[in-house]
Amino acid sequence: MGRWRPWLISLVVTGGLYWWLLAQIDTRELVDTARSMTPRYLGAFVILLLGGVVARAIRFWLLLGRATPLSLLAPIVMVRNLFVDLLPARIGELSYVYLLSTRAGQPPENGLASLFLSVLFDLVALAPLLLVAALAVGSADTLPLPILGAAAIVLGSIAYGAMRAAAPLGEWVIGWLPAAETACAGSETGPVTTTWRARTVPLVRKTVGALREVERRRVFGRVMLVSMVVRVCKFGSYYFLVLASMDPLGYSVGDVGFFQVFLGIVSAELAAALPIHGIAGFGTFEAAWALSFSQLGFSVEDATTTGILTHFISQLVEYGLGGVALFYILRIRGAHASRADPLS
Repeated sequence: MGRWRPWLISLVVTGGLYWWLLAQIDTRELVDTARSMTPRYLGAFVILLLGGVVARAIRFWLLLGRATPLSLLAPIVMVRNLFVDLLPARIGELSYVYLLSTRAGQPPENGLASLFLSVLFDLVALAPLLLVAALAVGSADTLPLPILGAAAIVLGSIAYGAMRAAAPLGEWVIGWLPAAETACAGSETGPVTTTWRARTVPLVRKTVGALREVERRRVFGRVMLVSMVVRVCKFGSYYFLVLASMDPLGYSVGDVGFFQVFLGIVSAELAAALPIHGIAGFGTFEAAWALSFSQLGFSVEDATTTGILTHFISQLVEYGLGGVALFYILRIRGAHASRADPLS
């Protein structure tokens, strides 16, 4: 975070992509569309967005054995959403582990285990939606149905397999690496406490134990149902946000299919996983959105306009909720906050 080169690269990426995007549209039409966005659709977007926050909090609550109150998990999820949007390659997910440890008193291994499983559950829940979308939208003129269908099946299978193999694989890693006690036993020059093995092995062992504990509680079925709700809330909120921006452009609800929007959003969301992208995703998200929506039958101008407006408004709401939640969390004192927390 302290290096200037990554920030300069992100700034160049954002500037270059926005220069290309704005060259595709009339900026006056962009402003007019923003002013004319339909309020009822915007309201539905906010409601579903908040529903997704609650659903994510419930999922973490189940994975953590109901040991952390939902009243604390919900703002942690909002802060997690904020940093996932801000930072590239999904590294903002780790803010959840940090806050869960320092503000909820949970050990880091519980945070890592629940985060790892929640990501896999998201992928498993995404697979059937992707398959249905391929059947509903895919055709020779737009998207290759066989490829999308195969991708959905492979994605769900890999995620489910990784979920089941995580604990055994972790145990294998523990057996392969030198035991923590051996690494920390020391030598003639003193204890070797700074080696990566000495730090990694205990954390891996504890995380594997946390994964086994989740399996023992047999909550996977309930977590899967909640994960489906998370996915529906996420893409449903985007759908209404797209409707809000396309309504002023003359599109009706019948012209904007849910699964068309879903496929476009999935393509744009993949840009967030790139290690190099624009500042807070600006530029890369809109470019991926415009390319994918234009392939789905929308004009380049309309795809670009809705991409810019959708990303700007969604980020504005996410940053607002995340900022308020972060302020609330940082004010927490008492038994749930870690004494070692540098933010205290």
